Amino acid sequence: MTPPSKDARIVIVGAGAFGLSTAYYLLASGYSSITILDRTTPPVPDGSSVDISRIIRADYDDIVYANMVVEALELWKTEYKEFYYPCGLLSMTPTDNRKYLADALANVSGIGLPVTQFSSGQEAAQYLKLTHDKPLDGLAGYLSHDAGWAYSAKATEHLFRKCIQLGAVFIKSKVDEIIYSADRTIVTGVQLDGGKILRCDFAVIAAGAWTDTLVPSESRMLATGQPVAFIQLTEEEYGKYKHLPIYINFVSGFYVFPPHPESHIVKAARHSYGYTNYRTVATSSSSRESSQPPEIAYSKGATPPVRTTLPKDADDCLRLGLAEYFGRDIAERDFVKARICWYNDTLTKDFLFDYLPGVDNLFIATGGSGHGFKFLPIIGKYSVGIIEQTLPTNLLDKFKWRTDIQKKEDLSRGGTPLMTLQDAEAGVYPVTNAESTQCVNISTL
Repeated sequence: MTPPSKDARIVIVGAGAFGLSTAYYLLASGYSSITILDRTTPPVPDGSSVDISRIIRADYDDIVYANMVVEALELWKTEYKEFYYPCGLLSMTPTDNRKYLADALANVSGIGLPVTQFSSGQEAAQYLKLTHDKPLDGLAGYLSHDAGWAYSAKATEHLFRKCIQLGAVFIKSKVDEIIYSADRTIVTGVQLDGGKILRCDFAVIAAGAWTDTLVPSESRMLATGQPVAFIQLTEEEYGKYKHLPIYINFVSGFYVFPPHPESHIVKAARHSYGYTNYRTVATSSSSRESSQPPEIAYSKGATPPVRTTLPKDADDCLRLGLAEYFGRDIAERDFVKARICWYNDTLTKDFLFDYLPGVDNLFIATGGSGHGFKFLPIIGKYSVGIIEQTLPTNLLDKFKWRTDIQKKEDLSRGGTPLMTLQDAEAGVYPVTNAESTQCVNISTL
């Protein structure tokens, strides 16, 4: 591995949180030739760094990420303060299943962040002044007061403008393939949509859920889709619920934001094992199957399809969670919009920042695994630190391209097991585990 010279032609594929933050910190460190590539101007509509909100929380069972969030929060509260809403985070589980929350609570308490613990859902509901029938029934947990949410699309757009102001060049194009030297030890460029070759001295692949289509990961990463839905509240309802914190149920995987101050829309989603979508990836030298988001031909004027429904397992889960927090009236409303948000999951759910083994000038910056956006203001500092090999050894090891491919269970996720998007849309589900039985149709309750 060879860090690039300051005047090297650096190409960054992907204009999401990881790509833009890496570009910014490279520019801030004196690198003078940075070109950012993506299929459309950021925020890219089908990327994960878009939308009206993302959670900003230090509540991790891993102290490394908890400390990184404390660092990121300093910038969310200062440079990015116009995009940050510190509403708090209510984390709940059934009282007999609390390992992840117990470890997260120990970490945030150890860091010194303020929390309020609840031994029952009734206690939490009284604290939050929830008045509907059986709110948060059978749950326990805590409120993390320093957590909040970011207006993700606007924060991404802000960082993109900063990169351009510092001298980055943006090219709107899909990248079809990475071009290597004859012995495949050096990247010489990338092939753009239409066949044009953009030459470079150093390449950073930060393509999120599309990364495996460009760099075969040999099962080190997997693109998974997660359901998201939006419900419109009235002005009166906004006034009633605007004080609420974000709510997460760590067994069902359901989470929901307070109503948005601009649109009064409530956004609900599920942090689960997700859906896969396998398609053929064909290059000039090979063909293989890879899970990836559905293709959108931005170059031909296409846009993400507008949908208002979700697979039944997701619809049931989101509506049950909405009923827990807002009551059945809101839970049973039609969605004004729905989408599938695509993660790039690593086996350990750690970020992946490393040189591709055997290729001296190809760096991978990906693996957000559903929790990467909150680090937008700082994550590029870490990826650049690994490009330059200046980070502490423990972080170099944590974020490395692993040769020991061993899966680590992600205790922050809940809901139904991994399944294909096609099966979910058709209503063909794998056998669910006991913990996912909370996701039932609310009409049966």
